[in-house]
Amino acid sequence: MLAYDKINNINAKVGIYLRISLEDGDKQESNSIDNQRKLIYEYLHKNNFVNMTEFIDDGYTGTNFNRQGFKDLLKNIESGNINTVITKDVSRIGRNYVKTGYYIEDYFVNKGVRYISILDDIDTYNEVIGNELLPFKAILNDMYSKDISLKQKSSLKERKKRGRYIACYAPYGYKKNEQIIGKLDIDEDAAEIVRKIFKLFLDGKGTTSIARILTAEKVPTPAMHLNMNAEKNSIFYTVWKGNSVRRILRNETYLGYMIQNKETTISHKNHTRVYLDKEDYIVIPNHHVPIISKENFDKVNEMLDNNKRASNNRKEKTLLHDFLYCDECKKRLARRDCKGKIYYFCPTRTTFHLCDNSNYLSYINIENEALKYLKQLLKKYSDKNLLRLAYISEYTKNKTPIDEYNVTISNLSKRLLKINNKLETLYNDKLNNVISAEMYKKYSVTLKEEQINIQNEINEIKTYIKKQEKILQFLNKDNKRISEIINKFCNLESINKDVIDEFIEKISIDKNRDFNISLKFKI
Repeated sequence: MLAYDKINNINAKVGIYLRISLEDGDKQESNSIDNQRKLIYEYLHKNNFVNMTEFIDDGYTGTNFNRQGFKDLLKNIESGNINTVITKDVSRIGRNYVKTGYYIEDYFVNKGVRYISILDDIDTYNEVIGNELLPFKAILNDMYSKDISLKQKSSLKERKKRGRYIACYAPYGYKKNEQIIGKLDIDEDAAEIVRKIFKLFLDGKGTTSIARILTAEKVPTPAMHLNMNAEKNSIFYTVWKGNSVRRILRNETYLGYMIQNKETTISHKNHTRVYLDKEDYIVIPNHHVPIISKENFDKVNEMLDNNKRASNNRKEKTLLHDFLYCDECKKRLARRDCKGKIYYFCPTRTTFHLCDNSNYLSYINIENEALKYLKQLLKKYSDKNLLRLAYISEYTKNKTPIDEYNVTISNLSKRLLKINNKLETLYNDKLNNVISAEMYKKYSVTLKEEQINIQNEINEIKTYIKKQEKILQFLNKDNKRISEIINKFCNLESINKDVIDEFIEKISIDKNRDFNISLKFKI
C-alpha cells in the first residue's frame, strides 16, 4: 500500500462526490443532493477541511460508472488537483461491489488518495473500524441494488400483464390516452398512413417503393411525427426507409394486440439490452382498437414471408461483396442482378437521392480493377526490402496491444489474489464463529462469482495473446514470409479468397468511378 502524504486537513485538496438515482431506490429525502451536501459540509467544518471541489451526478445509477461527475473527479485525481475524496456513504461511489472495491481499495490507494465515507466510518488515512467492514458494505450495496432492480422488473412485468402500456412513446398510428394511464387511442393522422402502407403493399408495391412514395409526398416520418430531437441531425430524418415500412407491416399492434416484454437488460450491472424468446412476450389481445383487419394483416405477412424465402434462395455472395463501399456517403454498396449479370450501386443515391454517386458498376469490372491494382502493387514492391518494411510496421503495430494486454493480466491477477484472500478470511471467520454459516454463504457467492469471471477474463486474454504471438512470430520471419507472399501471388491471374484474406481491407468507389483500395497493412 502506498503511504499517504502526511498533510493536515487544512491543506487537503478535497473532492466532494454527490450522487442520487431513483433507479437505485434512492427515494428517501435523506439521500437528496442537498442533504448529502449538508451532511458533508458539516463534516468538513468540524474537521477543518477548507479546500474543496464538488462533483455531482444527479440521476445516475450506481451500478454503472460511466457518469460525467465521477469521470471529472477521476480526471482531477490524475492531474493532482484532488488528493482526498469524501462521500456521504460508500453507496454514493457505486453499488457494483467489484468496481466500487476497485476504486476504493486499489485506484485511490495507488494514487495516494485518501477516501472518507462519513456514515460508514471509513477513513483510509486513519485506522477506524469502518475500514475493516468496507468489503461487506460494498457487497451489501451491490445486493441492495440487485434487489431493487428485481423489484422494479417485477413491478413493470405486473403492470404489463394488467394491460398497461408502459413504453415512452405510443406505436406509430396510436397515441397515449391523456386520462387513463397505459391506454392507447388511435391517432387518426398517423393511422391513415398505416392503412395506406398496407394498401400499397397489397397493390404490389415493395417496401422500398412505398418508402419512396411517402418521402416524395413529404409524409412525416415516425421520428418527425414524435418530434424526436435526437434524430433531427440525421440525413434520414425526413426520409422514409424500407426497414421502417417493413416494421410497420410486421407490427401486430395494428391488430389490437398489446405486445410487451420483448427485451430486457442482462443484469442490474450490465444495462445492455437483449431480445427475449417469443414465449416470454406478454401478449394481450383486444387491448385497443385495431387499425388493420386480421385478413389484410395475414395476407401482407404471407407475402413478406414469400419474399423472404425468395431472397434466401438468391445466389451466393460475390467474393468482394462485403468489401465494397461508396466513397461519397460511406455506405456499403448494394447488389442488383440483371440479365445474368451482377451490378453494384449506392443505395443511398438510388433510394433517397442523398448521394452524388449514381454509378451502376459491373461486378466483373470491379474485380478487374482490384486485380489490376494488386498486380501493380506486387510488381512495384517486388523488392523484398520494401515489402519487409511493411511487415515490420505491421509487427510493431501488433506488438503494442500485446504489451498492454499483459499489463491488464497483471492487474486482473492482483484483483484475483485479493478476492482469494477475502474468501480465505471469510472462511476463517466462519470457522471461528465470527460470522454465521448463512452470512458466509451469502457473502461468498458474490466473491466466488467474481473470482470465476476474472479467471475467465484472464484465460480469454491469454488465448488472444497466444494467437497474436503466433502471428507475430510469422511476421517476424521476414525473408521467408515475404518470399512466400511474392511467390504465391506474383503470377496473379484472378481474384480469389486467398488474395482477399491477405490484402483487401476495403474498396471504396467514388462518383467518378475512381477506386480507393485499402490494404490490411500499410506500404
